[in-house]
Amino acid sequence: MKVVIILFFIFINTSFAFNLNIFEDRQKVLQDVKSIISYEESIAKAYEEHILTNYTIPNLTQIKSLIGDVSTKVTGVTSLLSLDSNFTIISYGISNDVKADSSIKAFYESNSLRKRTYVRAGEIHFILEDSFAKHLFDLLKNTGSSIVTCPLVITTAINCKENNHIFIGVKDSLRTDFLMNYHIDKFKTGPIIISSDSSLHRAKDEFNSISKGALLYDTKGAKYVKTTSSIELLK
Repeated sequence: MKVVIILFFIFINTSFAFNLNIFEDRQKVLQDVKSIISYEESIAKAYEEHILTNYTIPNLTQIKSLIGDVSTKVTGVTSLLSLDSNFTIISYGISNDVKADSSIKAFYESNSLRKRTYVRAGEIHFILEDSFAKHLFDLLKNTGSSIVTCPLVITTAINCKENNHIFIGVKDSLRTDFLMNYHIDKFKTGPIIISSDSSLHRAKDEFNSISKGALLYDTKGAKYVKTTSSIELLK
């Protein structure tokens, strides 16, 4: 299970507009809490869809373009303000006034309306459901850059895709010098072609995204397997 955390700031402002002891006001707040949860679920879904479609981790503007702005969906809730530099943390979605009501707080934090998100330690975590999205997220996070369409001329190390193949750290136009290369259908089991420089297998975080048990071959034909902690040569 891949867990991702995304940061945004939304809260219900009930200081003056609502009295939680009044039935009608309480029902309105509960509806707004439901809308917040729905919006958080939408963010998790949009985040995963963007990764699968664009092979990059989305920024705030891209998420908003997919699902809109929360301020247009929920009365009394601020708009989505900011994501952290890694786009991986979402802050708690209800204000202190609402959180002080134990039953509403428990409702917000429960999993009754949550499929892709859950609350832990005052933050909203969400789950990437698709296994390839989980792999891409790890790969993008470890490489620190997007995966683009391979250009005709390559003069510096890039991550790119071509004909359903992914090249990580490819340095030349002939696609012969790279950290790893594999067909997208083989991302989990292999075969994955990797650099014959075994020192890179330990030094480069990109290799951490390979699934345990995947079969690997280096560019000289040596056979390896990915273990929990390393890449092991098979003899």
